[in-house]
Amino acid sequence: MNSIRKQLTISLLLGIGLLLVGSGAAIYFFTRVALVEEFDNGLRAKAVTMMSLTEQGDEGVKLDVPDSYREGAGMLPQYYELWLTNGAICSRSEALKRVELPLEFGPQNSPKIWNVELPNGEAGRAIGLKFTPAYEDEDARRRAPAEAILVVVAERQALDETLTVLAMVLGFTGLLSLLITLPVVNLALRRGLAPLGELARQATEITADSLQTRFPVESMPKELQPVTQRLNDLLGRLAESFERERRFSADLAHELRTPLAELRTLAEVELAWPEGGSSEKHREILGIAQRMETMVTRLMEMIRSENGKIAVQVEVVAVAPLVEEIWAALAEEARKKQIQFSLKVPAEARLETDKSLIRAILTNLLSNAVEYTPDSGRVEISWRSETEELTISNTVEDLNAEDVGHLFERLWRKDKSRTGNEHCGLGLALSQTFAGLLGYRLKARLSDERTLVMTLTWE
Repeated sequence: MNSIRKQLTISLLLGIGLLLVGSGAAIYFFTRVALVEEFDNGLRAKAVTMMSLTEQGDEGVKLDVPDSYREGAGMLPQYYELWLTNGAICSRSEALKRVELPLEFGPQNSPKIWNVELPNGEAGRAIGLKFTPAYEDEDARRRAPAEAILVVVAERQALDETLTVLAMVLGFTGLLSLLITLPVVNLALRRGLAPLGELARQATEITADSLQTRFPVESMPKELQPVTQRLNDLLGRLAESFERERRFSADLAHELRTPLAELRTLAEVELAWPEGGSSEKHREILGIAQRMETMVTRLMEMIRSENGKIAVQVEVVAVAPLVEEIWAALAEEARKKQIQFSLKVPAEARLETDKSLIRAILTNLLSNAVEYTPDSGRVEISWRSETEELTISNTVEDLNAEDVGHLFERLWRKDKSRTGNEHCGLGLALSQTFAGLLGYRLKARLSDERTLVMTLTWE
């Protein structure tokens, strides 16, 4: 299982470890450079001392060492060798015995310095340079000047030991720092992630009956405030959804209770007076059954649509003929109510959509318009070619802006007592579901106090 605390702990330890390694390596590198440079300066000083003791005279180039500079007094290097440029050895330290130093050198102002193995097998560091020895007297100046090569070697054991101790100290210090950092990081993460644990604890206490609970935003760390606010928004939407479902269940029970009560009454009458049966009672029973069947069918259609089980078959649909065909089935009822009908859809208006679904949408919209338009009202259908927008408007009574927000809710009707008609409060909800399935948006608004406008537009 992925753990934020574990990932953060590993990341922080790796980062701190890399920082310790990098800083330790940098300290070691620059300290080593400084120590080696100091060692080389000492080696160069010894070479300068040897050069100052070298002279050329009648007997050639020689190294004139005073008694106070003899080996063992600490003034001369333990290993050195002096050559002429022709390869002849002028002087060498007794510690070399039969071992000869490598003949490597550079100019006096830029001598060559390198690591070398000493005759005793230990590590050393050597400096080699070519120089012109000083003249012994004025007569020697008249002779051709001779050049000499000097190689001086010093043991570097103390330097290596110092560098080894430095590396061990840095390594131990880094490891100890990392071990100390581990509990510190765990403690810091535990305290830093505590608000997440508290948020989780509060979330476990929220049930379907306590969706009105809200997480405290202000008391949360700044980084968790957006998450907490989104969770509160989610709880608000869940509360609205649960409330809507409760209302839906209550409305559905109300809608089914009336036809069931009617069926029960008719059945009781039939049982009490079986000889009084008539076709009128049978028609009443059939009408009640048809209303219940319509409600159940529309509920099933909505569920299938929301679950994506309705296949969409796109084809080119002529809008005007489809509207005229649907209106023909409603024209008789519209005439009884003296409703004025106006169709403002050009003959060339076309939609690329599913014909059966768009038919269901328009049928529901026009059926509701005829049902709820008052006597001598009007129904108007118009088309906007630029946006492929279809508008259905009708006059209404006793409908306000607050009611418009409920029009697409399942089983919602302005007058709850009107349960005897064929509208069960699912037509507009089903139309909106079908519109979303086709990629359209169905909206409702009041253009004025007595005109409801339904707009079907492409999203």
